Amino acid sequence: MDINFRMLPLARESRGMTQLELVTKVPNLSQGNYSRMEKGLLPIPKETLDNISSVLNFPVSFFCYSKLYTDTAEYFYRKRVTMPKKELIKLEANFDIIRIWLEQLLGDVEVPDLSLPTIEVEGNNTPEEIARKIRYAMGIPKGPIDKLVRVIEQHGILVYFLRQSPDKFDGTTIITYSGQRIIVINDNLPNYRKRFTIAHEFGHVTMHLPYSPITEPYRDVENEADRFAAEFLMPEMDIRRDLIRFKYSLLTDLKRYWKVSKAALIRRAYDLKFIDQSKYTFMMIELSRYGERRQENSDVDLDHPLILAQIIKIYGEQLNYDKQDIYNMISISPDDFDFYILGKDKETKKLRIVI
Repeated sequence: MDINFRMLPLARESRGMTQLELVTKVPNLSQGNYSRMEKGLLPIPKETLDNISSVLNFPVSFFCYSKLYTDTAEYFYRKRVTMPKKELIKLEANFDIIRIWLEQLLGDVEVPDLSLPTIEVEGNNTPEEIARKIRYAMGIPKGPIDKLVRVIEQHGILVYFLRQSPDKFDGTTIITYSGQRIIVINDNLPNYRKRFTIAHEFGHVTMHLPYSPITEPYRDVENEADRFAAEFLMPEMDIRRDLIRFKYSLLTDLKRYWKVSKAALIRRAYDLKFIDQSKYTFMMIELSRYGERRQENSDVDLDHPLILAQIIKIYGEQLNYDKQDIYNMISISPDDFDFYILGKDKETKKLRIVI
């Protein structure tokens, strides 16, 4: 069995564990020796690997995966700067593991091809203009987008809701080794924030991938993605009639219709010059006064991702795989399969101590 030592830190970090926390649960393993194993400087005895596998709840075959490749420059996610380092490390490890599992699930199943162009922001191609072109290319009618997730998945981009995510994570975009784009969204967010974050990440997919902050340090790609999202969800030519006599009392109805937050509507009215700076400030203060600045009282409708569920259905009904076959194929534990793939709630469990 060929072990890929790079899978050791990936598995450990995805469980939020330090080297010391892990070795205290594995018999006859010092931190010094384990550190060498993670660097490929020391062979991993079978018994030690079995124990590590049991503690971390990954099948032994997981540690044989050979395509591990991490490039965090691919990851665009909001509020990452203020996230505690330990949470950030765990989150990035989970991105890579999700990418590994989904890559293998996609191996025998065809999903819609990525059928949209990548359009660079330059000259007259502003983020707003690109959003208009993409809406047209996707055949989206005027007005708000009803089934946002379905529209995006129909054009070859998977949407994945990540449960039990850190509060400071909104969304990111990851790419599998075969080039599949996957928009990952914090499932804990209210739907109005999910919708804007999905559109924001879709802006990255459309305008920025691949992107290198080293070669383009001057680009404010987060601002570009926000501008794309605002136009994609609230096209200027369609929302103008709702902003002409814009006032605070209209926000609840406009939110329900456009399926975005009240804060996003206020910002849109300001950006399109339907309100001035003083009116914008006043309305944001009112939002705070009513206790809706941090989290708004009402939510909006949002459809759920379908492609991943359809893939699992194809494996079961057309390819005659049972659950154990899928566990073995993608090297996943039953607990992780239920939580990450089927989307079942995860029970709080303590990590196992091997004696």
